[in-house]
Amino acid sequence: MASPLTTSVLQGSTSTPIRATTSNLSLRAAPSVPPASQAYEPLVKHVLRRRLVYHLFPYSAAFTWALVVITSIWMQGGVSEVGVVATLLQPVRPSTIAITVLSWTLGAIPIVVLRKRYSSAAPTPATSPSQIFHTAWNKPTTTRALLTYISSAFVLTLLHILAAYTYQEDPRLSLFVKSKKHPYYLNGRLLYLLSSQLLVASVYLLRNILLDRFTVRWNSLFSPNAHIQNFRLARVLIVGFTLVLLATLNTAVHTFLFGLARLIALPALYKLPLIPRLLRPFTSHFLRGPYSLVLLLRNGPLIARAFALSFSTLAIWEFAESVFDHVVSEPVTVSQTTADPALTIISGTTSSDLYFKHFAYNELVHFANEDSDAARAQRSALFADQKYNPSMWSTLVRESLITLGKDYQLLLRRGKPEAPAPAAAPTALKAPPPPPGIPQTPLLRTSVFKPSSQQVIRQARDALAGRSLARDFPFIMATGENVPELFRSVLHAPPSQVVSESSALKKSEEEMKKMAKTLDPKRWKTMLLKALETQVEKVVPKRVVEGKQRLGRWWTRERVNKVVECAVPNRKLDALAIQALSQLVCHSLTEDKYGVVQRDIPRILEAMISFLTAIEEYRTELQTKYPTPSADDLAHLPPAEVAQKEKVMIELATAGDVLGEVDDVMRVVFVALKNGLVRIVQTFGERLSAFRFPPRIAKILQEYVDYT
Repeated sequence: MASPLTTSVLQGSTSTPIRATTSNLSLRAAPSVPPASQAYEPLVKHVLRRRLVYHLFPYSAAFTWALVVITSIWMQGGVSEVGVVATLLQPVRPSTIAITVLSWTLGAIPIVVLRKRYSSAAPTPATSPSQIFHTAWNKPTTTRALLTYISSAFVLTLLHILAAYTYQEDPRLSLFVKSKKHPYYLNGRLLYLLSSQLLVASVYLLRNILLDRFTVRWNSLFSPNAHIQNFRLARVLIVGFTLVLLATLNTAVHTFLFGLARLIALPALYKLPLIPRLLRPFTSHFLRGPYSLVLLLRNGPLIARAFALSFSTLAIWEFAESVFDHVVSEPVTVSQTTADPALTIISGTTSSDLYFKHFAYNELVHFANEDSDAARAQRSALFADQKYNPSMWSTLVRESLITLGKDYQLLLRRGKPEAPAPAAAPTALKAPPPPPGIPQTPLLRTSVFKPSSQQVIRQARDALAGRSLARDFPFIMATGENVPELFRSVLHAPPSQVVSESSALKKSEEEMKKMAKTLDPKRWKTMLLKALETQVEKVVPKRVVEGKQRLGRWWTRERVNKVVECAVPNRKLDALAIQALSQLVCHSLTEDKYGVVQRDIPRILEAMISFLTAIEEYRTELQTKYPTPSADDLAHLPPAEVAQKEKVMIELATAGDVLGEVDDVMRVVFVALKNGLVRIVQTFGERLSAFRFPPRIAKILQEYVDYT
């Protein structure tokens, strides 16, 4: 007998409703490796911020303080005039501290902010000083940098004047001269100082542009004692001598230009209409006296003051920028402060900013080289990661190979930019075929009825009105003769006349193009400059012309080291990536429990061998392109060719440092690739036969196996 529950179920009705079993399990996609902007870059920015606050700011403030103390003692006549006690108390005087704070805040800090804002890890792709200058001139950041330097220079000038009125009786640096009759005459001494500082700012910015100073130098990542080398006594002396030479040249050139402005420019302005009325109340006293450049040489104290002000300004800027260069290139270690160091480093390698990428790969090299139980455990966890999709190892390999691949393609192009893809030709739209089943019978466009008398009269009237002469009177249109003037306006021109009119139109277009080219202002400017240059060369001495030509060749000549740097601009980043990958591949033989790395070993070796082959070919090309003639070759040549060869040898000797820099540039990646390949081959040995390689890669790899 069936139970009541069974009976109720069989009847289709239940007393207890059926419910699905609840569960906390759900299908969730594995997260990807967090981006560098969230996991890595904030940590690096925090470290850099602390370095600016605790390293750069105190050092630059202390240097500015010492410079202000020395300048104030010099203004008072030296230690002999001030006294020993006053000299010792000078650093703590309220006036000294106030001027120091203002000079550091308004003179040094804006330069640091400028460098922090516009520094980049990518070098400028230029091979000569002219290209570097024109590339920088086309950037809007150059104008902002120039305004920053000029503003800082003017502020330091005003503070120097304030200190002069504090420590001296009458430095005669007021805005207007002391004259009751002419109270608005501008003070020439003040204008001299301001214009000198304007030239200082321009020259210093030009020097930074030619040195590519806004590009980060990564020497600290490759030399363990870089923080000591940056502040050696020899380096300090070289920088000091450079600043003295730069201030001396600036003062001499500015004195000459200031004299020319008073001798030529200002009298020329007074020859123009309306302008003298504006200038006369302020500058008419400059026209008095002898027009001689020796006039400025009589003002020795003013020139000495300009030199001291230029040197102090350059010293403040140079010290702040030198410390900044050291701070921003010093290695950063942030992974050990996080819960998962490997995840933090690999997240940093995915950064789109090359600056943070350098730090991440440098830290990855130390992570791969560390020999400790904790480091081995972290590397094993990196290889066996399954929490992220793609895994951490896959993300690292992909980012590293993409980085190396881009630089490899750039090396093959010898630093030239990638050619734009050709635009696809527009395809003509084709009419769709008619649907099947519809008859292709042409439609009749004429009347099917018999024409009436009214239609015949209408056709005749249209013909007389000239609407259908070609249809109704073809003989008239063919000859064009005996046609009344009323109907000639509707006749078509013969083919010969159409051809002649089209040729005349093309000729007129060519003439208009020639006229536009003739009226091009750039062409006229070039022609005028060449004509002016020709006339000047006829007047000036021959040595001056030769010096100008040498300067022009120096300005436009391509530097060999710059050509190579354009081919491998990220060579140090590539070297770090190669070192890290090779070390991790070697450690995977014992630390990779599941063989995750093995599937990527062929790709890694192929990328490294391809890169190494391209570098070796480029080195051979450079050695062939820049040969050095021997003494035996010169002995069998005629005197004229010997003289020419000697000039070439002198140029090669002068370019010896350049060629040495070429070897240094290429050696960074070359040595890293060689060491990485040898390390992998020695680690795996005969096990490499289990992988499949392309024939070219296998042949090169076999040579390494045989060698090791």
